[in-house]
Amino acid sequence: MRLLRATGETDAEIGVLLVDDEELRRLNREYRGVDAATDVLSFSLREGEPIGQIHVLGDIVISGETAARQAQVFGHETADEIDELIFHGYIHLLGYDHEGERMDQWNREETSLRERLLKQKAPYVPKGMITAAETNITEGRAD
Repeated sequence: MRLLRATGETDAEIGVLLVDDEELRRLNREYRGVDAATDVLSFSLREGEPIGQIHVLGDIVISGETAARQAQVFGHETADEIDELIFHGYIHLLGYDHEGERMDQWNREETSLRERLLKQKAPYVPKGMITAAETNITEGRAD
C-alpha cells in the first residue's frame, strides 16, 4: 500500500473495515465516549514491539454510509471519499491529532504525506477492493 511505503512502514500492515453508521456510532461511544456518528475512527496498535516480521499499525474503521453521503456533498465518487478517509485515518495511526494545539503538526504531516504520495505512481488503494465495497454500500449490504 502506497501509504505504508510513503512513511517507511514497509514491514507493516493496517486493517480497513467498512461498517454502517450505527456500528461506527457504537464504537465512537464505546472507545471515545462520544455518542455521535462519525465518518472514520482509527485504533492504533503501535504499543510494544512488533511480533514477527510484519507488525500491525492498527485498524481504520469507516462508515460506508457516511462516505457515500459525503461523496455526494463533495461531488466525487464514493471510492474517492473512502480513499480520503483511509488517508485521514492513517495519519491518526501515525500518532497525529487535529484537535487543539496539535492542528499545525497535523497539517504539516498531511501536506508532507500527500507530497510523498504524489511522487509515487501506483494507486494507494486497490480499486477492485473499493469497487466491491462501494457496490455493497450502494446495495445496502455490509459484506
